Amino acid sequence: MYSILIWSLASATNQPGFAFTPPIFWLTVGIVLSAIDLFIQKTQPQKYRFYVLMMGAAALISSFILWRGSIAFQFDWALVMYEDFDWQIFYWMGISLAMSIWIRPIFIVRKKFVIPEATEATTISEILPGETGMVIYEGASWKARNEDCHLITPRQKVYVLRHEGNTLIVVPDKLIHINN
Repeated sequence: MYSILIWSLASATNQPGFAFTPPIFWLTVGIVLSAIDLFIQKTQPQKYRFYVLMMGAAALISSFILWRGSIAFQFDWALVMYEDFDWQIFYWMGISLAMSIWIRPIFIVRKKFVIPEATEATTISEILPGETGMVIYEGASWKARNEDCHLITPRQKVYVLRHEGNTLIVVPDKLIHINN
């Protein structure tokens, strides 16, 4: 498969034998970068995953564009390979950046933090009705907003109803016990 692709890329140059042309260069770079990403995938932190794959895919796209351009416009590879190589790198970096911004996030699986319904927390500070304060929830301090019309005192047990962003929505435990 790889040899057929190299042969078709070399034949697009109208040269009788094998020539190391820009499409073959970018094809090789793309395959190498994609293979490297497969091998180092588990060693990278999740926030850095798929960058190398995006650079490899961009190199493959650059190879395809140069190959199709060579067929359509009959490039002189000596000009393209040596004099305009900086433009190829510029286009490759632009395609890599675009893919990293718009396509890479599709592959990243993010864990959603879910707060179970009506779990307990303890207040650190006084929380006025409708205002925010601080609570200790599962060993960490969180910003919390009082959804009740009663004052919540420090070190009082509260129930977490839900979260809105990084703010927990809480009600005093007295409210829950009154309704039961």
